[in-house]
Amino acid sequence: MYQHEAQLANIVTSYCTCLGGILPLLFCGLYRLQPRRWLFAYACILITGIPTVWLHSVEGNRVASFADVGTNILLAWALIVATSGDFLSRTSRWRLLSVITPIDVAGIGWLIWEIFAPEKRPLITFGSFGQFFAGEVFLIANAWVVVILFLVGRRQIPMPARPALWVVIGMFFCGMCMATAANHVITAYIFPWHAMWHITGMAGFLTLWLFNHIRFNDPA
Repeated sequence: MYQHEAQLANIVTSYCTCLGGILPLLFCGLYRLQPRRWLFAYACILITGIPTVWLHSVEGNRVASFADVGTNILLAWALIVATSGDFLSRTSRWRLLSVITPIDVAGIGWLIWEIFAPEKRPLITFGSFGQFFAGEVFLIANAWVVVILFLVGRRQIPMPARPALWVVIGMFFCGMCMATAANHVITAYIFPWHAMWHITGMAGFLTLWLFNHIRFNDPA
């Protein structure tokens, strides 16, 4: 039995997240491989898509929530690894990762604690519209680190690739706004906020592959 009207939409669109990882890996095989750090990041998109399907089929299950948010944090960390490898010196990269990695491990530890906590409370609330729990705040913070790294290294990005980068950043900013809504929120009968975030996220991941394909293979 579905818990709310948007649950089926959330389940079905979770497969978009899986495709957001499968298609970039497929495209890398069909066209030209990208650096291994980016292949790892694309694989992490698929890894997080699988528990996303599970979570939305059993909403309220804390183990499923741990798997979903935990693998999302892994994905965000993988994107930091990939992006820092593009734009930072070896020393600066390892300094950054030596700070980010323990913080993310602590975030995973907090998610484990939430499985057994008497009550799971949001860290940021938007009233009846939605909320962010601690794991989601960890995820968003990591995502902003990725954006900052792209902005710091923007002069190293070939001009033909830059428009795609702005599209990626714009998509994920819109996705962050959509994710502020609770899973059950639907506007005007046709806009299930969380499901639309899944679709926007897939489009963002595919555009990220395109951005990387252009800059790695057409540096002119």
